[in-house]
Amino acid sequence: MAKKEREKDKGRKAPFKVVIKDTLLALKISFKHAPLACIIMLFSYLMDSVMYFITGTYALKYIIDSYEKGVSFEVIAKTVLLLVVIPAVVQIVIDFIVELTWSWGSNKISTSIHKSIFEKNTEVELSCFENVEFYDKYVKASCETSNNIFGMTFTVFFFFYTILNTCLYGTLLFRMDPVFIIFAIIPLLGSFFKKKSNILWHKHTTEDRVAYRRCQYAQRVFYSNEYAKEMRLTNSKSFMLNRYEEASNDRKEIVKKYGKKEMLLDILGNKISSILANPLAIAYAVFRTLISKTLGLGDCAVVINSVSELSQSFIQVTNQYYRLHERSLFVEDYKEFMQYEPKMRDNENSKDVQSGTIKLENVSFKYFGSDDYVLKNISIELGKNEKIALVGHNGAGKSTLIKLLLRLYDPTEGKISLNGEDIRNLKMKQYRDMFSVVFQDFKMIALPVIDNVLMRPKRDGDEEKVIDALKLSGAYERIMKLPNGINTLLTKEFSEDGAVLSVGEGQKIAIAHAFIKDSPYIILDEPTSALDPVAESEMYSNMMKIGKDKGMVFISHRLSSAVSADRIYMLENGEIIESGTHSELMRLNGKYADMFKKQAQNYIDLESEVAV
Repeated sequence: MAKKEREKDKGRKAPFKVVIKDTLLALKISFKHAPLACIIMLFSYLMDSVMYFITGTYALKYIIDSYEKGVSFEVIAKTVLLLVVIPAVVQIVIDFIVELTWSWGSNKISTSIHKSIFEKNTEVELSCFENVEFYDKYVKASCETSNNIFGMTFTVFFFFYTILNTCLYGTLLFRMDPVFIIFAIIPLLGSFFKKKSNILWHKHTTEDRVAYRRCQYAQRVFYSNEYAKEMRLTNSKSFMLNRYEEASNDRKEIVKKYGKKEMLLDILGNKISSILANPLAIAYAVFRTLISKTLGLGDCAVVINSVSELSQSFIQVTNQYYRLHERSLFVEDYKEFMQYEPKMRDNENSKDVQSGTIKLENVSFKYFGSDDYVLKNISIELGKNEKIALVGHNGAGKSTLIKLLLRLYDPTEGKISLNGEDIRNLKMKQYRDMFSVVFQDFKMIALPVIDNVLMRPKRDGDEEKVIDALKLSGAYERIMKLPNGINTLLTKEFSEDGAVLSVGEGQKIAIAHAFIKDSPYIILDEPTSALDPVAESEMYSNMMKIGKDKGMVFISHRLSSAVSADRIYMLENGEIIESGTHSELMRLNGKYADMFKKQAQNYIDLESEVAV
């Protein structure tokens, strides 16, 4: 185990070649999406170096040398004015242009990076999101990549700034006395600690990430409207406060674990210049000026300033690499996520899809990391126009079966075929597009009603289709009472005027989406759990009319909705224990019949109580 950890840590050291590749990737992304902004930014860095040298060093040397030579104050003042004012004006103009171009350039770069991450997110199989390690990579990629791409780009620009600075100050000092170059190099002794500091910081942030997410989750629970009722009516407040405190304490322990080492490495890496190099350079310059009289007063002042600047430039040259090294560790996380090859994907031999008969043959399935099968030896056939009901208690495996049917997962064992062709050999998007689906855990998006129904870009004539779908789902009257009808924004995520629908009303919006999508198959996974029996009956009646020429699979705990199905499959503990039409299963007088009779009796008892 220890050996594996050492190998893992070794892999996080980002060798020189990897750092260079990651740097080139960052530059490629930045220049591809904002070339003008990057060129202007680079030019600004170079101009900064020249301007700083002129105003901070050359002007000082000129003033002192001119004073010693007896040049009049008026001439000195005019010259200095030119040396300071002109560069200042130029720099202001450049800075204005940089701010203007980079504000939109950085947005373009960030948008492009996040789009690539989001697209990759939808390509990977659903099981990846049940893998904690993979999910952490996704979080790291989505949260940190933009900043590190920007960071690497700026670091390269600053590297050129530093190189130019080194040339300017190095040439100046070399012409005065090459010994001053030695004093400027001394601080490099501490630079190799920087790499160790970067590796330690990456370990720190990586270990902190899970605890940080736990803190963020607790915060989200407290401020989210979704949990507001539970926080007031249950003991979840105390529970979540404890979870938040535990996560915060974990973060404190991580700081304790790494804090002292980080502080020590920072001191060793950054303080040598002020402790050792600068005092020695000043002493030597003063000696040559006051004792040996081989250095002018102006040169002495310039040297004291320039040695510090050159030593910082030398340090920065190495620091730029170590900053690239640090950023590279995070960019590697992004690359690792983006280079993941989905196990469920099309290939060059994938075939086009034609609707027909879908068969599940001896299908078994278990989730990632689990040894227990959720489904066992499932065999079901769905004809082109058939209506199938899946019934059973919670946890029987019905929703998982639907996910397999939609190819959100592939079976662990067995086969799912369409017209005799294994669906793994078919084009996945085409296959999934055959289904109109309403899940029991549907989610409303903070967009207008029309967009929530369509779930695609709007086209001509869509408004009428949406209205028809809302009428069929039973949501029309409620939606038309909203301020902007079908164009009303849902949720208050981005607007106080957003409409907040009840669970049942939201469920009707989700059902409307199933009505509007022209697909050969309809799948309803507990779509009416929040509807009253009358609304449910009306919805199923409309669904049967709309779907008379479509295949349909629906899950419902209210067995009255299963009566009209061509076949009913009852699941228990991941297995089909009974199947047939409603009449056949009632005659069988097994578990389906028992469940149906109990539900019917509940309605009879309820009606009797109401009558009394």
